[in-house]
Amino acid sequence: MRPLKTLITLACFALCLFAAQTLRADKAWTTPLTLSEPTEIPGTVLQPGDYVVRVENTNQARQIVQFLSPDQSKVIATVMAVPDYRAKTTDETRFVYFQRAEGMPQAIKSWFYPANYYGIEFVYPKVEAVKIAQTSHERVYVFAEPQQEKVIVITPELKEEPAPPPPVVVAENKPLPKTASNLPLVALVGLAALGVAGTLRILSSRQG
Repeated sequence: MRPLKTLITLACFALCLFAAQTLRADKAWTTPLTLSEPTEIPGTVLQPGDYVVRVENTNQARQIVQFLSPDQSKVIATVMAVPDYRAKTTDETRFVYFQRAEGMPQAIKSWFYPANYYGIEFVYPKVEAVKIAQTSHERVYVFAEPQQEKVIVITPELKEEPAPPPPVVVAENKPLPKTASNLPLVALVGLAALGVAGTLRILSSRQG
């Protein structure tokens, strides 16, 4: 009987570990980024090299993004972003850049995580946002002044407009993206763990 109890205990531990990893997967994205040329991000310009990009709490309306050294031991820059959406997913990480003017470094616009319908779009300081909007002829997210609490958009005509609401994404007939809610899965894991615990109790009572 003891080997059976050991197996059941190990199964319960594995279920709990899986649930913890599943919950964590919803809270952070991490991906490598290799730059072959100087690249502008909010507040600074990254030099060519290898980096790691990480965003915490992906379900929040405002997201904190860190650019790290390859071993993730040093934070090179911390910037803000807002959710961005797309109609189709890809199996690879995708970084999108603003259209670049001659003589200007490329500027990063957004980042989409693999197999997800949504990603993030970076929010630039106003001075940088104005420059990018003028040279790229694209809209750029920026924090409104002076409180810096509201995100607005700078147009190529340098007009300030309210940030548009997130577009409604019509999913294709594909499996749900990885960022879909894991609550049903976690609930099933919890029920399974309770079942294992009940089985252990019955076995213990029989032995007693």
